[in-house]
Amino acid sequence: MTTTADVVVIGGGVIGASIAWYLAEQQQRTVLIEKNVPGQEASAAAAGILAVASGRARNGPLYRLKHASQALYPALVRELEERTGIDIEYQTVGVLDLIRTDADEEKYRQLYELRREQGYPATWLSADEVRRLEPSLTREIRGAVHFSGDHHLHNGKLAEAWIKAGEQRGVTVHTGSTVNEIRISAGRVTTVRVGDEWISANTVVIAAGSWSREVGEMFGLMIPVEPAKGQMLAIRATNVRHVLSWHDHYLVPRKNGDVVVGSTVEFVGHNKDVTLETIHSLIARSLDLIPALHSAPLSHFWSGLRPFSPTRRPILCRAPGLENVIIATGHHRNGIVLAPMTGKLICELITTGQPSMSLEPFALPREPLPPLPEGESPDEAD
Repeated sequence: MTTTADVVVIGGGVIGASIAWYLAEQQQRTVLIEKNVPGQEASAAAAGILAVASGRARNGPLYRLKHASQALYPALVRELEERTGIDIEYQTVGVLDLIRTDADEEKYRQLYELRREQGYPATWLSADEVRRLEPSLTREIRGAVHFSGDHHLHNGKLAEAWIKAGEQRGVTVHTGSTVNEIRISAGRVTTVRVGDEWISANTVVIAAGSWSREVGEMFGLMIPVEPAKGQMLAIRATNVRHVLSWHDHYLVPRKNGDVVVGSTVEFVGHNKDVTLETIHSLIARSLDLIPALHSAPLSHFWSGLRPFSPTRRPILCRAPGLENVIIATGHHRNGIVLAPMTGKLICELITTGQPSMSLEPFALPREPLPPLPEGESPDEAD
């Protein structure tokens, strides 16, 4: 059996769901293919922080992409919640970046001054002011910077709502399915096979997250994305009010009384094991910030695989040699915050050929990139 579609999107995380949502808005017949349950891989394993002012990208293409994407969220959340009835738990208390050392103070003074110049609401807090906001914090806190415009939400519920709203707009969602075979003619993909069904498509989007390399190989493409495991846990606690961040450690309060604690970055292939060593480390770092958590019940723990790109930026481009294949992957730890703008830009690329932001900085690397310098974060590039 053969069916037809304007666009086939491979990958049902928040990136694929966003692309399908925007395409359906433009009356594109869209099929979304997800090998497991939509939104339950990297999308569900994140903490849901919409970090721009508090993020590491200072003033380059990734920063501008994040800034534009964050601005889409308030209206997007309202529409998704109205359409689906799902509470995405969009919370606006902001992020507290904690200061404990001289090095912290120097780093955050520079970031604070930059963000103020860029127009972000940022407040430099003394130790007493921080503890008035978060009374349970350790007495060793020197201060904090409050980035009140960096909000957070429930990433799992966002993914669920996006899929449901997309289906309401007419997106056909195949779950528990993979693309098994493709046919190419004259530099174009003509059809893809999903199970026993062949789908004839005008455009194919590879948005398969940490599995994008494997999907790309089917198309004869080399997509240099590898999985970066992040282990996390949640505890039951009501004494955390804001997102608390210190170095690569964060605590994120949920509406149900959970506090999400994360996270690691491990390059171990597609291994999703949760280890005692890591759980112990996450607990220890949490107690170091909030000693009163020692009696908090453990709610659950998990890991997810984030799609890491060697460019430290997402890859958003047309596939070389295949004029109707588009790549949208490599978002690593920025998938949640970047999902709305990614969906909008890929939709524009498909429907008009003229995305509203330049995608040139997000092309496939033309040659192998050198490894990161020792001590440099893999998270973001300016």
